[in-house]
Amino acid sequence: MSTKQRVPQTPQPEALRFENVTLEFPGSHRPAIEDVSFQIDRGKFVAVIGPSGCGKSTLLNLAAGLLTPSEGRVFFGGEPITAVNSEAAYVTQQANLLPWLSVKANIGLALKFRKVPKQEREERIAHWVGLVGLNGFEDHFPRELSGGMRKRCAIARALIYDPSIVLMDEPFGPLDAITRLKLQQELLNLWEEQHGTLVFVTHDLNEAIYLADEVIVMSDGPGTIRRVLSVPFERPRTIGSLIESREFSEIYNDLWGLFKSDLRSSDAA
Repeated sequence: MSTKQRVPQTPQPEALRFENVTLEFPGSHRPAIEDVSFQIDRGKFVAVIGPSGCGKSTLLNLAAGLLTPSEGRVFFGGEPITAVNSEAAYVTQQANLLPWLSVKANIGLALKFRKVPKQEREERIAHWVGLVGLNGFEDHFPRELSGGMRKRCAIARALIYDPSIVLMDEPFGPLDAITRLKLQQELLNLWEEQHGTLVFVTHDLNEAIYLADEVIVMSDGPGTIRRVLSVPFERPRTIGSLIESREFSEIYNDLWGLFKSDLRSSDAA
């Protein structure tokens, strides 16, 4: 696969914007994040990386409207978020499927809430069951699925209603390496089909580079934005080809260099 620089595109309207956001939890001695500002354009896949405890998940919770900033503002589609963001789909590290519902019922839950007609709902569920490779498991319950299959079901549930933005919090963290790579590629394929906006929190530098158009690098807590790095690979992408490229190694070493300097500072202290 080619790894040439992509031709610059016309800037897209903003999807998500943080404007000088600080969040301090009650009783805490320091903020979780401090003076955070960045913008994510519509249609972009953006990864957020940083050390444990730097506030990565806090960013998603603010974007989802589950938390309110202590200072600053968070905007979605140009409007300040003042309540739960109903336009956002949220995929957490745990699949969080409803155990009493079958695969097809879990996947179609958002369509049911939105009162999509039954026939259309069934057609869309069948389409997404096929897309995520769960044919033959439609009537199984979450306890009957492997960890990877539960992740596929959760991703289909999040994407089926074409949400304006998808928030993912280390969804592949506990999986084995082979399953993780497979799901990373499947997520790429699904996202490239939909062209939606996706914000993906991870601690894995490889994963961030495989998936994203941009990587937001956060500092140790209280979290601040240390750098926003563009990932210049063409789409569609094949993860196996990226790993072998010189450009991949250069971006990885650039990111690793940021965290390696932090480790040296900690050791010196």
